[in-house]
Amino acid sequence: MGKAGFGGLRSRVAVALAILGLSVCGGKPAAAADPAPVSGFRLAEPADFSALGFVEAFRSAHRKFATEYAFTRWKNVDWHALYRRTLPAVEDAARSRDEAAYFRALTAYVAGIDDGHVSLPRNDATAPLVDAVVRRQSGGSFGLGLAMLDDGRVIVAKVAPGGPAEKVGVEPGAVVLEWDGLPVSQAVRGLDLGAHVAAMRVATDEYRRLEQVRLLTRAPVGASARLVYRNPAAAAVRAARLVAVDDDLRGLDLFNLAPPPTAEDERAIIAARRIGDDGYIRLSALADLKDLKRAPDFIWDSYAAAVDGFNRAGVHGLVLDLRGNHGGYDVLAEMICGSLYDRPAFYEATVFFDAATGRFRRITVDDRTGKVVDALMIEPQPPHFRGPVAVLVNPRTISSAEGIAHCIAARPNGAVIGFHGTRGSFGLAGGEATLPGGITLHYPFGRAVDRRGVVMIDSRNGRGGVAPTVRVLSTRENILAFASGDDVELERALHWLRESR
Repeated sequence: MGKAGFGGLRSRVAVALAILGLSVCGGKPAAAADPAPVSGFRLAEPADFSALGFVEAFRSAHRKFATEYAFTRWKNVDWHALYRRTLPAVEDAARSRDEAAYFRALTAYVAGIDDGHVSLPRNDATAPLVDAVVRRQSGGSFGLGLAMLDDGRVIVAKVAPGGPAEKVGVEPGAVVLEWDGLPVSQAVRGLDLGAHVAAMRVATDEYRRLEQVRLLTRAPVGASARLVYRNPAAAAVRAARLVAVDDDLRGLDLFNLAPPPTAEDERAIIAARRIGDDGYIRLSALADLKDLKRAPDFIWDSYAAAVDGFNRAGVHGLVLDLRGNHGGYDVLAEMICGSLYDRPAFYEATVFFDAATGRFRRITVDDRTGKVVDALMIEPQPPHFRGPVAVLVNPRTISSAEGIAHCIAARPNGAVIGFHGTRGSFGLAGGEATLPGGITLHYPFGRAVDRRGVVMIDSRNGRGGVAPTVRVLSTRENILAFASGDDVELERALHWLRESR
């Protein structure tokens, strides 16, 4: 559609810009399925508590967060228990005037809610503090990366050259039996992500497990852990004590089934190429990461040109790679879905906290027109791609990117492929409170719902997101291949496309 299609559009992650200040008619409380007129809607605004003391700022931010958070009932959040659990650490930090302790307390606080959109994002003000805490907590490496297989075993997926594990003879593929005196599965499940600033914000149990496995091999420099393991093709069980060494955080993602995007991925948001008889498009975001307010017309133009070229070349199928996609503009997600659909389909309706009434109300704004509508729809549009489509996802696929995965999963000749599903965080993140030291608490104050008013995609009781319809198995063979650099997920997608002929 080009630039005209994005005039005045807003990002999902900056959705406050979309409806702040609107005087609207239309919408309805979330509990009802069909909209009824409302007036005087007012979106919640950011709050600044940075001039308050540690305790009072936390108390004020908690009150605002608990009032405006979009998923309290859906996720069964016990706000009183969360507050009481966090308050002693906040009070200790206040007494000692320890900013690092304050940040650690708040990290544990946000980890108490399974939502990838509830976060304390690193910013210019907090970067030195965050980096220092991460180095103190996780700056030491034991020189190995672990993976949990589908059968429950934990294996060594990768060994850092010259690191502590390699020096004692640990080999890739070794089965880990014990970690520091505990059965390894117990050690993994006992790792508290809330105590690790380096942990990603998780919304599902499967991503929690990935992060626990990843961070088990990190510790303060000089810390030790006793490893009991059996190397491949060896009958004997061996034991070794590993001492964590400073690796300048290079091994923080030594092995990660949901790795962070590379610097190249961040620079080039979209890339396309032919792979045999199929097309491949990688999208690392649905917005300009350098300027979130900039309309993403360049992304759509590149995507449309790639699809048009694939159509002219007569490719059989399409792989859309959304692994690590940050999300962004809902309207861009809708347009991409529209290029893959032959008929209109429901995308989402939205429910927001109404600061004017203190209640949640169903109100959905079409970014393309600025009008209040019953629901956002997927509208078929050129360039159409009618062949089979495989979308690659992982737990770093979040927000609007999950909307694309969701629509492809519902497509007759579509498949969602990966070791694991998406993040399970599809809320509309615009809630904000600033605390002392420039720490900013971000959270969703809006939720996506289906036609019946039921929450879409966001996790509940550890389950959620868009699950693979074709799951890549976490076998020893696949894990070691992935660790050695083979793109096992892409290979599975191409195999699925061949099978669909």
